Amino acid sequence: MVTLLVLALALLLSVSLVLYLAEQRQQQQQRQVAETASNFTYALQQELSRELSAAHALAAFVRQQDGDISQFNQFARKLFPYYKNVTAFSLAPGGSVAAVYPLSDNQNLLGYEILTDPQQAAAAKASIASNTINVTGPYQLKQGGEGVIGRLAIYSDPAQQVWWGLVNVTLRLADLNSLARLDSMQQQGLQFRLTRLSSDHSAPELIRQSDTEIFKQPLIQSIALGDTNWQLQLVPKSGWSNKLILYRQLALAMLFSVMLAALVAQLIQTRIHKYQLETLVSQRTAALHTELQRQKSFISASNTGSWEFKQQTNQLYGGFEYYAQLGYNQAEFANNQPNNLHECWTNLIHPADKAQACAIFQQYLQHSEPDSIYENTFRMRHADGGWRWILSRGKSLLDEHGWKTGLSVGIHLDITARKEAELQLQLLARIFEQSSEGVLITNAEQKIVMVNNAFSKISGYSAAEVMGKNPKILASGRQDKSFYSNMWQAIASQGSWQGEIWNRRKDGTPYPEWLSVSQITDEHQLVSHYVALFSDISQYKEDEAQIKFLANYDPLTQLPNRSLLVDRTEQALMHAKRNSQPFAMLLMDLDRFKQINETLGHEMGDELLIQVAKRLRKLCRAEDTLCRLGGDEFVLVLPEADANSAAHLAERMLPLILQPYYLDDHELNLSMSIGIAMYPEDGQKFHQLYKHADIAMYRAKESGRNRYSFFTADMQQFHTRNLLLENALRRAIDRNQLSLVYQPQYSLVDQQLFGFEALLRWHHDDFGQVSPAEFIPLAERSGLIVAIGEWVIITALQQLAQWHNSGYRQLNMAINLSSIQFRQENLQQFVYNAIEFSGVPANCVELEITESAMAEQPEKAIALITGLRASGLNIAIDDFGTGYSSLSYLKRFALTKLKIDQSFVRDLLKNSQDKAIVRAIINMAANLGLKTIAEGVETEQQRDLLIQLGCDEIQGYYYSKPLPAGQASEFIQQQLQSNT
Repeated sequence: MVTLLVLALALLLSVSLVLYLAEQRQQQQQRQVAETASNFTYALQQELSRELSAAHALAAFVRQQDGDISQFNQFARKLFPYYKNVTAFSLAPGGSVAAVYPLSDNQNLLGYEILTDPQQAAAAKASIASNTINVTGPYQLKQGGEGVIGRLAIYSDPAQQVWWGLVNVTLRLADLNSLARLDSMQQQGLQFRLTRLSSDHSAPELIRQSDTEIFKQPLIQSIALGDTNWQLQLVPKSGWSNKLILYRQLALAMLFSVMLAALVAQLIQTRIHKYQLETLVSQRTAALHTELQRQKSFISASNTGSWEFKQQTNQLYGGFEYYAQLGYNQAEFANNQPNNLHECWTNLIHPADKAQACAIFQQYLQHSEPDSIYENTFRMRHADGGWRWILSRGKSLLDEHGWKTGLSVGIHLDITARKEAELQLQLLARIFEQSSEGVLITNAEQKIVMVNNAFSKISGYSAAEVMGKNPKILASGRQDKSFYSNMWQAIASQGSWQGEIWNRRKDGTPYPEWLSVSQITDEHQLVSHYVALFSDISQYKEDEAQIKFLANYDPLTQLPNRSLLVDRTEQALMHAKRNSQPFAMLLMDLDRFKQINETLGHEMGDELLIQVAKRLRKLCRAEDTLCRLGGDEFVLVLPEADANSAAHLAERMLPLILQPYYLDDHELNLSMSIGIAMYPEDGQKFHQLYKHADIAMYRAKESGRNRYSFFTADMQQFHTRNLLLENALRRAIDRNQLSLVYQPQYSLVDQQLFGFEALLRWHHDDFGQVSPAEFIPLAERSGLIVAIGEWVIITALQQLAQWHNSGYRQLNMAINLSSIQFRQENLQQFVYNAIEFSGVPANCVELEITESAMAEQPEKAIALITGLRASGLNIAIDDFGTGYSSLSYLKRFALTKLKIDQSFVRDLLKNSQDKAIVRAIINMAANLGLKTIAEGVETEQQRDLLIQLGCDEIQGYYYSKPLPAGQASEFIQQQLQSNT
């Protein structure tokens, strides 16, 4: 039934389609024929209009000649070549042809009466009436052939309608190009008929046709030519519809309908069969899906991931669990793609396992037996950044002949937990064997079942010697039964016990140990084992005693240190306060110990401190506390001692310390300065007494060393002022409080100014003008002298550079260096850089160094002075004669000048000893090739005597006091003008 219905519908649709297409084809054919007719009409109209336009030219000629046609031939001869399809031009005044061109073949037209010709009269009269070109014909031309004539009436007086005659343009039909298209239409399978329609609705005049057959349903095209209309009829030779083609198409449509019905019937059968197959596939797929889910559940529960590998394409397929067990999503990788083994497997393996894992896999693929099992263990990177241990197992699939197919399948099993458990067991076993603590394990009956190496090392017993025995064999006997009873009671109630205990080694030697005992219970909460961990704390006990000693005693001298001193002092103060007793604290500091330490080395300095401590200890009572605070500083606390007792003890100390010290091959002499503070007047706390004793000790040093000094109130004021001055001095450079003054220096040889000595001054807003004698020692003690000294060098050199730039290039500048500044490692480089920056010649600069500074480390001083002299600088010893430099070293110094201290110049005239010293210095300098300069010259008599003694240069108030830079510049100008 469905097939018949499909057949009927197919017939209806196909026949309708054939008829529709036939109709469309006929319409298309009609459009093509209409287009052909339109093209022909357009061409004919264009050609006739172009050729007949000659009538207007002839009419214009006649009007121009006022009807005179004598020049017609000449005009027509020129016009005729432009109209190639025109047969003849003619003029007919009054309707009778009087002129024609060309005359040949057209002579019979002359005299032709147009208005009386029965064929052309009506048309000629119509053209006269229309006043437009009138196309008539076709006619049998008198020249021969068939043609058409275009006539135009001419009026000699157009306003009064005075008719002159007619101009005629004759066209032979055979010469028209457009009519030739009719022949091509016939070749295209078209029948045509071209006629001229008369104005009186009479029968059309036939112009040309293809044949005489009757036209059926022709396509008609009207052609307007002036006042005349032509008509073109076209029709296909075979008619507008081809019955044969239509019948063929209908036959094919019927055949298609039958085939379609058969195809539908087959399709219905196929759909039924497909439905049956889909039902069967769905049932089997459901069963397979159920089985697959079961397998996936098994894989998921077993924490395994499946994989397949195609060796030929190096292609790995990993199942969902393959990636999930590593924390990845399957879509993150090029899974099951050729050459993806590196991305999906190799790249995820731990670097340490990669080489071996790949080698094992390749070995299995290429060289293993067909039926063998692949197994590999390695670590793979998890998405969280960690590593998971993987056990990979698989097998190559075999073909029917037992050969490998190139496809291998397998699983990945995460064995991280197992590996970690194994590692923990190995670690525990290693810890047990390698632990520095002894381990002893007994069963519930307290029989030894296991010991480690540390047990044997500590106790001296081997494992075989103690196995199965009771741990009592280790008891030292120092703990009684109650101790062990309490220990086991704690183990039973709390599960563990720890504490210090004494045991005995195999050789009988007792030793202390730190013991920890724990009980181990089984699943029934019954004790199964006891575990004892112990360590030998003999060394700890010794270290504890040593640490306790070091916490309170100086390791070098074995004297109490500051911590123990503070404790004992506080106890002594409490006792003194309670019993209203006096109390003394002596602070002792070795003089110039640093020089010995740096010269002979720290080992020699340490040995010297030990000997000093031994000497001081001899003078102490049992109740006294002698302490070393550090360096070369000692403190002695004297309970129940008044000022007299303290002074007496100090007087005993000083000569004792002065006695020679013999260290290796060296004999050393050393002195000590002592400061004393008394309770309660100088303080009631340790820090108060210590601070005041320290102040008193520095007063003793300032007073000349090797003496003692009691603390007084004015010392406190002095100390407070020093603290304030030190703080203010730290900011003096930044606040521009420091300045230099310049004292002139004169040559006694030529009586001329040759230079200045730069002297440092400090003016503070609150303290006013601070004496150099006060703030320079303070700067040296605080270390500020280095920065201040560098500022002095730079400032003095800048001033000298200004004087040189002003033309006073003969002037020199003397700059003082402190002993601390002299010891700086970078002194030579700094001075060199400062001179280079200032631009002054190095030989115009003189550095003054004290005798004592060079005597502290003579060898270093010799090297430094030699380097400075090599740079071109002059070196002078300042305050010569007040120190204790060695003459053997003096001759090795690369000096240029000795400066005689003003203490010898002051009483030069009345003190014969000073005069003798000055004479000796001048003579010695002369013998060494050195110059001498005397400072502090205040009178003319002093100057004259110095000249008599042979001194080279002087400076002092006799010539000028120290001057600020501006006044010094004026002074220079005055001196140079007076000399000139």
